[in-house]
This record gives sequence, C-alpha cells and structure tokens, in this order.
Amino acid sequence: MTQYVPMAPNITVYGQTTSVFIDVLKPFAVLQKAMLDALGVDQLDPHAWYPQELILRAYQKVDYVLGGRGLERFGRQVPPLVAFPPGIDGVHTVLSKLDVTYHLNHGRDGVVMFDLATGEMTDGIGHYTYERVGEREALMLCDNPYPCRFDMGLVHGFAGRFEPGVQVTHESSECRARGGDKCLYRVSW
Repeated sequence: MTQYVPMAPNITVYGQTTSVFIDVLKPFAVLQKAMLDALGVDQLDPHAWYPQELILRAYQKVDYVLGGRGLERFGRQVPPLVAFPPGIDGVHTVLSKLDVTYHLNHGRDGVVMFDLATGEMTDGIGHYTYERVGEREALMLCDNPYPCRFDMGLVHGFAGRFEPGVQVTHESSECRARGGDKCLYRVSW
C-alpha cells in the first residue's frame, strides 16, 4: 500500500478543511471514527490546526478500506461543501486558484503558507499546477503528498461545480500511487 507522508516537517492542516473531510465520511461511520481516531480527537475543532502527518495517516485508512475508487469518490464530494470566494465563476478560474486555496489551508511552523496581503507562497507541501490548453480543456499537475485518486476526484469535483459533464483522465505514466513524485490530469468539458 502507498505510504502518504508529509514533504516537510511541521506542516499543519486547517481544521475547517479537515472538517469537510469528516463531513464527507458521515455515510461511513466507521471511517469517520477512524479518521477522528487518527487525529487523536473525538470531535474536530474547525478553528484548530492538525498535523498533516495525522491527516495523511487518516487518508491511508480510507485508502485501505475504500481503495482508489473510494478515494476518488471521497475527493469528488469535498468541493460541494466548500464556499468559494467572489470571482470564481468557471472551471478555468477554479482550477487556476486551487494551489492558492491549498496553501491557504496549510501551515508550516505555525504560519499559513499563503499570505493574502503579499501574495507570497511558502513551499513545502507541493502544488496544484494549472495550465489552460483550450477553451474547454486544462491540465493539472499535482505533486503533493495526497493520494492520486483523491486528487483526481478533487479536481473533478471542483470543475464539476461549474460544468457537470467534466472528464478527468490521468495523462502520464508517472503516478504517485506507483511511487512517482507527481500526477498529470487532463480536465475536459
């Protein structure tokens, strides 16, 4: 089984983001409890920060129980629970902002990894890199510690908020599920 490990020490994940994952697991009470147990809590505080190592351990439990398809389904269910800021009005916009959103919900040594005031981003957790390749097509390169199939579902879910007929396909032979450092997805609609 693939091991999910942080890319850098002292990385934390914002509780509000983590609570979305807990909400997605409501139909799977056993998994929801396993995720809370992995975090060492009975109830999640949406304003607290949790060690990424524990979050990734919880993902591993989800992967063990649900497998790749389950992780993908899990990822697809997250975006409908996320509030979007003004200005995000289409697939290209939401995908182009995914890396900033990702960094806003992670911290390193107690500091949020994207500063809204300066636009500065702290490295250490990988990225969601967007490339527009056509009017109804984009590429997303994911080189973060989260599972491949989860990211496929997450990208699909975010794009699907604006285009219900979206398709996401794995483009490269390199894959984090097979020990690679990154995955490349083609998003079309």
